[in-house]
Amino acid sequence: MEKRMRIIMATALALALLLCAAAADFETLTLGARSESVKEMKQRLGALGYYSTETFTREFTQNTVEKVRLFQRSNGLPETGAVDAATWEAIFSDAALPPVKPTMKPVATPAPLPRPELPAQDAEGYLSGEGEWFYENDADGLWMYLSPDLQITIVRRQDSRLSMEWFETEILARNGQALESVMTDPKHLDRNAVKPETLAKRKKLVLAFSDDFSYNRVTKRETLGVIIRDGQALSKRTNARTGTHLPNLDMMAQYPDGSLRVYDCNEISADDLLELGAVNVFSFGPWLIRDGQINGVLYENFRSIEPRHALGMIAPGHYFVLSVEGRCQASEGTVLQRMAEIMRSHGVTEALNLDGGNTMALVFHGKMLNQLAVYDGKKFIRTMTTMIGIGHTEAW
Repeated sequence: MEKRMRIIMATALALALLLCAAAADFETLTLGARSESVKEMKQRLGALGYYSTETFTREFTQNTVEKVRLFQRSNGLPETGAVDAATWEAIFSDAALPPVKPTMKPVATPAPLPRPELPAQDAEGYLSGEGEWFYENDADGLWMYLSPDLQITIVRRQDSRLSMEWFETEILARNGQALESVMTDPKHLDRNAVKPETLAKRKKLVLAFSDDFSYNRVTKRETLGVIIRDGQALSKRTNARTGTHLPNLDMMAQYPDGSLRVYDCNEISADDLLELGAVNVFSFGPWLIRDGQINGVLYENFRSIEPRHALGMIAPGHYFVLSVEGRCQASEGTVLQRMAEIMRSHGVTEALNLDGGNTMALVFHGKMLNQLAVYDGKKFIRTMTTMIGIGHTEAW
């Protein structure tokens, strides 16, 4: 036993001396360094989530310093911004931690809204019996709809500290009620553009909202992204890689079981999506939430304050639309990180950023609820050829 212990101790001592020698020989990487080791280190930080790019150089720049500091802060190391032997070992350790993501200041807790007297409902909250029921209270900011197979609740919220006003739309659907893509021309994305209220009324939709505004990219002869409408691929061409520009053409697919799923722009082809049964695919991006996790790219990019618009899924048949007004007196807009954080706080597991700005439109019972945004000194809403809608009504 004593002999075995001596062997173990001797081996451990030899290993310790070897590590010390390696550490002593390690050349610390600092600002201005240029080597394959720098590139290797940056690639590893990228894999851990510290970079949003997939392309790395051999240069140790000021941006590299900040990434190293963030790694050191997230992993309890001295924040030197230089990669010494201890930092190098930590970066390549199996125990290395991803970056700590700073959350934004929570939005203000809303005051309770006066609730209307509801009609008879079944155990799941749908209208009991036949028919439909509308409630529209513009003053208090509450709109509701009930039918035997559809529930819609829209709440207007406001936070003066953030100069932000927004709409939270919750949708519950069953028995074949589903989100649908409506078009002015079922075969073409660029024909007969109309105001959003006009299209919603024409299709007799209970709820309609703007989508990926692919019409704009058609008219400008830009890359459309993967566009599928009613099971037909209208575009299969997309970006070679996801980026930090708008739109980066990340996408959301809608499936027959009521589920929504987001993808990077180049992650899956149109043919594969059709093979999986995708009914509709919307391309704008970036995706905000996937599998309940916020897209890490939002913490450093897409930081401009704008009118924003996003669609998310809480569960199949249970959806959440977030529409933030901007470029108007009541609201400046917001950044995409806040959009993602608000949506996740409501239980959203999959979410895609749709076209915002002067495209953003939320139409309930034929009336657009959001204020017009100002752009280039003009207050307007863009005309469009496609929208996402749910529910049909004859009650006009």
